[in-house]
Amino acid sequence: MSLFKQLEKFYRPDQILLEDIHTEIVAQVLRNSPDLTLKWLRGIGVTNLEGDAEKLTITTQETFAKLPGHETDSRPDITIRIVTGGRSELVFVESKLSSTQGHKQIERYVDHLAVEKQSKPWSKVSLVYITRDFEAVENPRKQGVAFKTTRWFEFYQYLKAHVKRNSDGLDKELKLFMEENRMSLGNQFRSTDLVALENFLSAKALMDETLNGEVSQKAEKILGHFYSLDYHSFAIKQLRDYHRYIVCSLFDGFECLIGYWLPHGNPDQPVWVGIEFGANPNLTSGRKVIEAFHNWLQESGSSWSAESLNDENWSTIRKGKALHALMGEPDHVKAIKNHLLGLLDEVAAFKNTYPSLPWHTAVKDAPPQEKS
Repeated sequence: MSLFKQLEKFYRPDQILLEDIHTEIVAQVLRNSPDLTLKWLRGIGVTNLEGDAEKLTITTQETFAKLPGHETDSRPDITIRIVTGGRSELVFVESKLSSTQGHKQIERYVDHLAVEKQSKPWSKVSLVYITRDFEAVENPRKQGVAFKTTRWFEFYQYLKAHVKRNSDGLDKELKLFMEENRMSLGNQFRSTDLVALENFLSAKALMDETLNGEVSQKAEKILGHFYSLDYHSFAIKQLRDYHRYIVCSLFDGFECLIGYWLPHGNPDQPVWVGIEFGANPNLTSGRKVIEAFHNWLQESGSSWSAESLNDENWSTIRKGKALHALMGEPDHVKAIKNHLLGLLDEVAAFKNTYPSLPWHTAVKDAPPQEKS
């Protein structure tokens, strides 16, 4: 596990974001390694400056005051200034991991770069939009401003080669951090990938069997309207988007999810099977549910765990087990079903303990929410 991954546990989710952590680490590695900075920018076609940089300045979250027609100031994640051989270049880098571009964000950055090009002696100005996952982005096509989209796994390849040649320790930790957070996608299938693909349909069939039948019937009886595996294939969409394979019930301000949570690119984490309640603290109904969460956790014998109950965006409690802990029985499907059926008894107890929560508001036409 990387140092930065270990440090995450000391911060509440509302105080620090994965994107912010990553931005600061990358910026410091680029400051420490000007050769890596230039090789990466040359490799993705942003600059053709040759030789070593005479001066390289890298800042994060630098504020550029809003221009006429802009609604807000602009703060690119990383700003790079390069001077060498009598030429100077300015590069904005905007990074996205789980999020996507903000309102008119690219247009604002391009406008600022155009103003910089007109008012200062920059030889070239560029905007790099770099993402973990693919995002279709339209080229703003502003005269005098170069625009480049790229992916973090491409940067990872340059970083990996750099670490092999000359590592100061920090870049090695960044490499591990990127591997742990799905930013190291390679260009070859590994033997483990092939095994996973060959067994995917079989594993999916087993998951389906454990979530259908008795489990879904009992969940619907307790919770009311229920999204089964057959509902518009949303379980597959949840697997694709949020690394979980679930059935669920949705209510005004909160939700109940039942199923499997997969590791986020970190093989050290086990597959988790259980039930998770989530609530929105920005809604009155959600705040009532969160208050019930707090009370439920204080009940004697409660073994549910809290996750981010004080988070300003999303609060959860959950209970479950690592999948491998349920594989000691000869019949794995039966063991998992019994595990989930037992948890549903606790869900029923929670509902009976707090009957005034908006259980009657079951939502019928919306996908499960994702905590921010």
